[in-house]
Amino acid sequence: MKRLVILFLFLACGTCVFAQFKLSGKINHYSGKEPLQINIPIAYGYAEDNNINIPVAKNGAFTITIPVKGSKFASLNFQRSFHWLLLSPGKNLTVALDESDKKITFISGTAQTENALLDNINLEEYPAFLQDDRLYNNPDYTAMNARFVKPYFAVRDSKIARVNQAAISPEDKKQIIAEIKYNALNNLYELVSLASGNQATVGRLITDLFSKTSTKPDVFPAGPQYYTFANNYLGYMARKAIAQAKSQNLKHNQPIPYYGITSDSLTAISAKYGEPYLRFIGATKFLPDAVTEQLTYKQIVHSFNEKNRVQTEILANAFIKKFPTSVYKADIKKKLNILR
Repeated sequence: MKRLVILFLFLACGTCVFAQFKLSGKINHYSGKEPLQINIPIAYGYAEDNNINIPVAKNGAFTITIPVKGSKFASLNFQRSFHWLLLSPGKNLTVALDESDKKITFISGTAQTENALLDNINLEEYPAFLQDDRLYNNPDYTAMNARFVKPYFAVRDSKIARVNQAAISPEDKKQIIAEIKYNALNNLYELVSLASGNQATVGRLITDLFSKTSTKPDVFPAGPQYYTFANNYLGYMARKAIAQAKSQNLKHNQPIPYYGITSDSLTAISAKYGEPYLRFIGATKFLPDAVTEQLTYKQIVHSFNEKNRVQTEILANAFIKKFPTSVYKADIKKKLNILR
């Protein structure tokens, strides 16, 4: 599996020459039982197939060199703890782990400062408001904003300020700040599924936020939080289109707003091609092509890993038609040949 992940990294670059990121360190009190892995997501999310096993010596020492094209976010995984790292071409990092706890210490290296900062701001901190339904089920929009939305954005802005004040490169600042920004939007989008009894107020909140946010990523290649936002944006647009169609009392043979196709057509497409293909259609309409390419490739890989031949073929054919010169084309064709 490690060979497949490395192959993917080369395919993502085509014929270019990779720079490298060197990660080394030591696990104190290492028993030799727990694996050490680094996971570089395809767009976003965690998939075991993206894990790269890092060899660890009996004394706990480890070193790995990872080919990277541009900055990449990755998670270092040990004892079911995930530590986000920012991998940049030509840089190196030395860390320390301890089997007796779940902490990571950034010892040295040219990537030490930005990675220590990334860990310190706790990018994926689970917000308190998602753990208290008394906050997000309040039907009063003004009260909901005052109770948790504005305080949450204050925490977000505090993290952004710390990044801006840090002694790291402007490029690294943009990368990390973008992830903070999109992470906040993604956490708030979770309310769509959580606040079942307060959909009107939550819908208004998400509309206020997402309608003012460009789908063009702040930096590209973008990080996993951006791609999560892009995927959530497709859900937001689908809900927006349905709500507008209902308010206009549109008939089943009239075009749905934003999509430009009828309700009958959408139903037929869903039945014949599946929900992932509907999201592909939405992506081609609402997201930049480079983002659609990445998200669709991720879905193709997922369908392939699930051994869903029909879904893989449908998306693969649509992908190749839309992106005939994509760097992922050769890998997609290999996957199709394996399934046939």
